[in-house]
Amino acid sequence: MRLLRLSIFLVLLLMTVASASAEVNGWGLAAGLQDGDFGVQARKDFWLGGDISQITAQGGIFFPSSTTVFRLDADYHFIINPENPGRFYPLGGIDFAFTSDHAKFGLNLGGGVNFRLTENTQAFAELKYVISDWDGLGIMAGIYF
Repeated sequence: MRLLRLSIFLVLLLMTVASASAEVNGWGLAAGLQDGDFGVQARKDFWLGGDISQITAQGGIFFPSSTTVFRLDADYHFIINPENPGRFYPLGGIDFAFTSDHAKFGLNLGGGVNFRLTENTQAFAELKYVISDWDGLGIMAGIYF
């Protein structure tokens, strides 16, 4: 029951963040490692006005040896150099990770870079550390379309 309440809370939080956005950038897919465990992720960017401030909502699944871990994240990105084709950003946000019998909230700290490939396509790489009972370093790379 507690896991269900936490899941509903996070979904409502992500919906609130998404509805507050002024512009939508696009969808992205990524693959990478979270604390050494392989996973895949889908993401959606929401611009908060201008070209330096955005929220990225992410949903991922990771495959450690013992059980499958699902992760939902909402990170704030502050674009340092919006005029550059390779745009760097520090990030901070929240993480909600859960398995079939455990759920944990955490904080995300890190940074990343987006590389414009074409007018409608970008590649990205991101490094972040999750501070929670399930601490871990994550690195993801992917593409926006």
